[in-house]
Amino acid sequence: MATANDEEILEGFLCPICKADLKTASQLTNHFESLHQEEQDVLKSLKEIFGKAKKIILNNDDADIQETFDRALKFNSQDYYEPNEEQTVGVSRSSTDYFKGVRSARLERYATETNKLLIRLDKLVGNMPSEPNLRRQHEQEVVPWLDGSSVKLCPNCAKAFNLTRRKHHCRLCGSILCHDCSTFLDINVARSIIDPSVPLMPSDHEVTEKTGLRLCEHCYNLIELRKQVQESRNAKTALVQAYEQMRGLMDQAKPAVAMYEKMCQSLFDGESTYNLSDVNAMRGRIGKLAEGVDALSKHIAAFPAEPGTRQAKLYSSIRQAATSYIKDELLSLRKLPTEAQIEEVRRQRYERAERQIQKERERMEQEGALASAAGPSHVEVQHHDENNPILEQMNIIRGYIKEARRELRFEEVAMLEANLKELKKEYQLQMLSNRT
Repeated sequence: MATANDEEILEGFLCPICKADLKTASQLTNHFESLHQEEQDVLKSLKEIFGKAKKIILNNDDADIQETFDRALKFNSQDYYEPNEEQTVGVSRSSTDYFKGVRSARLERYATETNKLLIRLDKLVGNMPSEPNLRRQHEQEVVPWLDGSSVKLCPNCAKAFNLTRRKHHCRLCGSILCHDCSTFLDINVARSIIDPSVPLMPSDHEVTEKTGLRLCEHCYNLIELRKQVQESRNAKTALVQAYEQMRGLMDQAKPAVAMYEKMCQSLFDGESTYNLSDVNAMRGRIGKLAEGVDALSKHIAAFPAEPGTRQAKLYSSIRQAATSYIKDELLSLRKLPTEAQIEEVRRQRYERAERQIQKERERMEQEGALASAAGPSHVEVQHHDENNPILEQMNIIRGYIKEARRELRFEEVAMLEANLKELKKEYQLQMLSNRT
């Protein structure tokens, strides 16, 4: 409502005669009837306005709106007991339905308003230009800004605008406010609110006009409330968190068990890729994973639940499944060979390799004798083991193998050991060729 000079705007349940704010419709009606009885024409016009509003609302054929409107009329009627009015003993009345109707209408209004802001927010951050001037133009195209030529004061703090206190606009509603009353919403947070599937990257810098959207307090509170609702819906219960941790340990245990079986087979085959301490370290790692799975399943089984309910059966089933998994997959590991067995297998493997090398040496000697018989050869071979690049590569790989073993990266150990074997074969062939 505007005053005569149109310089100040008043809002509320204002008396059209004395401009007093009566806070509620019932108080405004009582005030007007008691103090301004002579102004019956104005009162009649007010009733006509309320009657027209009722017709418009009822024409929507919305049963909930009609019921809410009827309750509001009943609340403002003479049947309503004023706080200071004496009530008849034994007479009571429930206003629960009325308050539920008012609350539902208010919640619906807030939800509708919030949805409108989210649609605008989606349009703002969807195709936002990086260049400041283009961004400003884009923001005004999405949300028209109010004309602030006649606004002298900030609507929030009531401070006058001047050279140091400039006028700004809310990017969601287009209203005018000063910088001190502005709140900036991080653009990354805005994207996560619009699309919850987008991961929210943590930011340690202060949100400014360059990195955020300038909002008024009202719009920011509505957006923040929607964000809190999303977070509460996406929040994981203690049961879900414990179960996900348990499943994570199971996922880690599966490749660890496969690696353990591979390492055991390597020992039984007499290979030198792994040693007994490597396999024991992997077995210890699997044991720790089994302890973690067992502890988490016990924690889940201890959650409070009424006996015989579906919740109690769920907790028990998770515990039984975890126990069976530990017994069948993690505790039934292959037995390791003894040091004596490993040494015996490796000795036999070494003897087979020596025999193979001896056969290769004899073959190359025969080829060398045939070449000498064919004609004199003046090929001079110089060999310096200390400067041999193959030996240098072998030493470097041995260092990498030690480091990988310390960090239990046995897949890397296997790859490095295979490279080392290839270098050993190449070095042996080089030595045999130099001898001939």
